[in-house]
Amino acid sequence: MATMVATAADKRIRFGPGGGIYRIVTTAEESIGRVFAFEAYEPPGGGPPLHTHANEDEYFFVLEGEISFYIDGQVTVGKAGDSAFVPRGAAHCFKNRSNRPARVLVLFTPGLIEGFFDFGMPVDGAAPSEELMLARLVDFGSRYGLQVLGPSPL
Repeated sequence: MATMVATAADKRIRFGPGGGIYRIVTTAEESIGRVFAFEAYEPPGGGPPLHTHANEDEYFFVLEGEISFYIDGQVTVGKAGDSAFVPRGAAHCFKNRSNRPARVLVLFTPGLIEGFFDFGMPVDGAAPSEELMLARLVDFGSRYGLQVLGPSPL
């Protein structure tokens, strides 16, 4: 039986709720803990549930397509070149409500939340089931100051 060997690029891939694929672009180690960043590819309908971060600020820059943001009760739509900022503690989520894929750069400061995103680690080289991913999301969230508040209001 052949053994699969993960490449360095494969080790930077995580999956998100709703079919998102996250590619880590800057690790906490690479930035001495100051930032953690990934590029999110979100298919139509993709995005996380409503949540808060106790320890990090979060910044979004829309690279391609369109993403809807819910931040502390306000809804905005970001198109390529637009950005959004979420201060720590603010209830927020994002969702691709369009009919085409979107790409977003997501940056956290400080970057110590990186390990949280292991909730989306591949299983046998593929995306984990949505049920497993959501169960992991709650478990990992409690370790990293992330609290899931409920489903996305978007």
